[in-house]
Amino acid sequence: MTGEPSGEIATGFGALPGTAVGRQVAWWLGMVADQGARAAAEDRDRYTPALQEQLAIYLDPERQHDAWRDHSSHIGAPAEVSLERAEEHEIMAVLTSVKGRKWALTVSVEAEPPHRMASFRIERRYDFKLDVREAGPDDALIVSDIERRSPIVKGETSTWFERGAHYFDFARLMDEVVVGLASVDGAPAAVTCGSVHDVRVGGAVKKILAVSHLRVLPEHQRKGLWGAANRVLDKYWPAVDGSSAFINVDNEGMQHGFTNTPDKRPQTVLRVDLDCAALAGPMTGRPATSADAGEIVRRLNAFHDAEELFVPYTEASFAARVTRAPDLYGWERVWLSEGAVLGVWPAGEAQRSVTQTGGVRHVTNPAIVVDYAYSPGAEAAFEALIRAWCGWLAPRGMDALMLNTSPASTGANLLRRLARRTIEFNVWTPGIPVPAGAQRRGLYADTIHF
Repeated sequence: MTGEPSGEIATGFGALPGTAVGRQVAWWLGMVADQGARAAAEDRDRYTPALQEQLAIYLDPERQHDAWRDHSSHIGAPAEVSLERAEEHEIMAVLTSVKGRKWALTVSVEAEPPHRMASFRIERRYDFKLDVREAGPDDALIVSDIERRSPIVKGETSTWFERGAHYFDFARLMDEVVVGLASVDGAPAAVTCGSVHDVRVGGAVKKILAVSHLRVLPEHQRKGLWGAANRVLDKYWPAVDGSSAFINVDNEGMQHGFTNTPDKRPQTVLRVDLDCAALAGPMTGRPATSADAGEIVRRLNAFHDAEELFVPYTEASFAARVTRAPDLYGWERVWLSEGAVLGVWPAGEAQRSVTQTGGVRHVTNPAIVVDYAYSPGAEAAFEALIRAWCGWLAPRGMDALMLNTSPASTGANLLRRLARRTIEFNVWTPGIPVPAGAQRRGLYADTIHF
């Protein structure tokens, strides 16, 4: 890459200038076209150290082919390339894929040989006016309306959520979170959420961006709004090790979209649905106070310690969890009994989920288990706490108590026995590889970030 030949480079999709930056762009187009089949260790030498760090997943020998396949599937096979700007060391081109999608590609290289790529940016081009911004509490009714009108469809069954003015309740429970709103020609069209928190992978603590609550209005789907809405999360990427996504195993559309996404976890997460009316029992145990922080932390850490993605609490971190939005989840929502602890957010006081099959509608007002644990031999005490909470929730209009476990997690069999149903989710952590032995360990899924 030391020479600067004149003329043009024929790529099969259009002509590029025969410069160092032109050759780099031609190489990238070829990689997208063959889904990274030619990816090799020496590809690292095409990038400056800063870009090597940013694009690490495409340079890791164990993951680069999967990463390229995922990237190529997202972009679409190149069909045509046109130049918008061509300077000595920078190119801005428009790529049209065989799917009809258009992408603006801007690449610059260093002035000196070997002319490594110094910057790389690719953005979707739209044939409508797109606006993306962070949403706040004043937008609650707008984003709630998008979520309500964007059901999850599985066969003849549609499911959606109705949060109304309380849409941001879940965000209040998170430490670092942003909600994004995308509009098409001035009309709200898509919403997404991203939250940053720590997870533990193979014993090492990593910072992860959990992407959730993505909804696109049906009339605006297949327009690239998924990625557009997620632009509000760009500010987090330099500071995180990877991201996470939880996809219902029966959600065919989303499963298809994640076909080539790397770092899929071998364990699934089970969303356990407990019937409050059927399980309602007498009060047992007592509400916690701040004086119980040490005992609660010991129980939670011992119970979840073997699970991937769980980060042990300190007394300070747990206190922060229950004081962030104490009207939703505070000390008094954490109940203790001999050997067991169960903390619940009565979310159904402000939101509901609706499922419709064949014109028949079923409404659920759920409560969410945020933290739980029990000591060896205290299964009966834990079940009694579940029943006590169900007894408290049912008269207050909440008919379901939801919590997360995994097939290899402690308590999974007990919870399955009590469950009205379980919903299975695949988990991806792109950018954070799956460590050896993960298939034998449980998988923790914090319901706050789920």
